[in-house]
Amino acid sequence: MEPLSYRSSRIGDPVTAGEFAGIDAAARAEIQNAFSQYGIGVSASHDARYRVHVVPFLKDERLKRNGTNAGESRAIAGFGGSGAVNFEYVANGAMIFSPESASRAEVIEAIGRGTGRVAIHEFLHQLMPKAAIHDSKDTHSYEGNSPALAEGYFGDLHWDIAAPWLRQRVGSR
Repeated sequence: MEPLSYRSSRIGDPVTAGEFAGIDAAARAEIQNAFSQYGIGVSASHDARYRVHVVPFLKDERLKRNGTNAGESRAIAGFGGSGAVNFEYVANGAMIFSPESASRAEVIEAIGRGTGRVAIHEFLHQLMPKAAIHDSKDTHSYEGNSPALAEGYFGDLHWDIAAPWLRQRVGSR
């Protein structure tokens, strides 16, 4: 994660350094859980073949007018890839989709899950740059999930159409 700051009237005081560490840990746990059956590990190494950075804001350069997206990736098949997660987008989504009764800690945890889930989606784009992962309509899957839905922050997710592709590409445990 790049150095970040975030404040929302929904949770009051700005997110603390300790809470950012918790967001990072929750995101990494989400990524590790998603890829564990395929023997893919999570590392903090900046030299990893496949990388996703969490950045404060991500502008969608494809749009003529100002716009944003939750994540983006670039990959070269067989060589690796690099991507980014838009922290502001994901954090704002957690504010919207957290139940009114959610505590600050529960909202912070939702930001971590959402960040991890967007990163998982971006890693999948890097691992399989030509795969039609957006063809999944299963909102409870890593492929069809969206940070513009409550499922992006709450509940369990699973692999859908990418499961056989991942098994073929990287194997399974």
